[in-house]
Amino acid sequence: MKYTKADAKKYAKANMRGVWGGSLTPFTPKYAIDEEGFRHNIRYCIDGLQLGGMYVNALQGESLYQTIAERKRIFKLAVEESKGGMAILAYTSDNALENCLDMTRYAEEIGADYVGIVNPKFYLVPMTDEGVFQYFQYIADRVNIGIFVLNQLEHGYLMSPELLSRISDLENVVGVKNIGPAPDILRSRILCGDKVVVSDSSESNWFMNLSVRGQEAMIADPDPYCLQSRKLRLVKEYTDLAMKGEIAKAWEAYKRLEPIRRALNMVMVRTKSHATYKYWTQCLGMAGGDGRVRLPHVELTDAEKRAIKAAVESTELV
Repeated sequence: MKYTKADAKKYAKANMRGVWGGSLTPFTPKYAIDEEGFRHNIRYCIDGLQLGGMYVNALQGESLYQTIAERKRIFKLAVEESKGGMAILAYTSDNALENCLDMTRYAEEIGADYVGIVNPKFYLVPMTDEGVFQYFQYIADRVNIGIFVLNQLEHGYLMSPELLSRISDLENVVGVKNIGPAPDILRSRILCGDKVVVSDSSESNWFMNLSVRGQEAMIADPDPYCLQSRKLRLVKEYTDLAMKGEIAKAWEAYKRLEPIRRALNMVMVRTKSHATYKYWTQCLGMAGGDGRVRLPHVELTDAEKRAIKAAVESTELV
């Protein structure tokens, strides 16, 4: 690893900066992982988009519908192909505690920079703060790699800012990605910001978070590669300008993105978001597997694909 367990927080504070994406997983016509396509996407995000890092194979990557062996293989592909060109944050979360620990140890062994873990889902009995804390503590005590905590209501339990602050005190917890009510996000930043990297996932909030609220990293999902292309990198442009203090110029670049955001939102099929993102990015030059997704996700119709292609072609991205 590039840092010791004792230095994990300090290292992340210094290096977990700028715009990060969340990887999608392209599939072959037989629904196997398209390894060459995935490698291409890693190279594209480094060379074409100049992203600071990649959150590998989290929920946007359809990790819920993959075997442990497949998930490990994707981590390996990302680490091999990145070659240090951008940081790799491997999503190792799993309801089975030992599966999570096994994948976390594997990510550390192969040279991932950090791991991302979300609270497990509880069934039949209420989840408790103490149970969630002990879950993270169990993993953190047994590995050296930096742990990035994902807080999202879709997992069945929204961790309070106070609980996140307690988890952030664990030695190798290095960051929090908070997807929840705005007051909770703000309070989390107040309680945790001096200890760990704090991010939310919204590109639409990134300009204010960066220029006014002091946030230095956006650990996003598909926005960094849906709203940019090799031809036009406005998210990177306004990020770089804002980090240099050129706020007025950054604001102009941010506003220039609005037609692209609007075009994506107009064709977004809410019940088929993974497929929409894949096909949209395929139209921009990434490997999207023609929008293929694993069940229970449903694939796009030909008409939906035509609409997405037309929307992409209406933007400055191509």
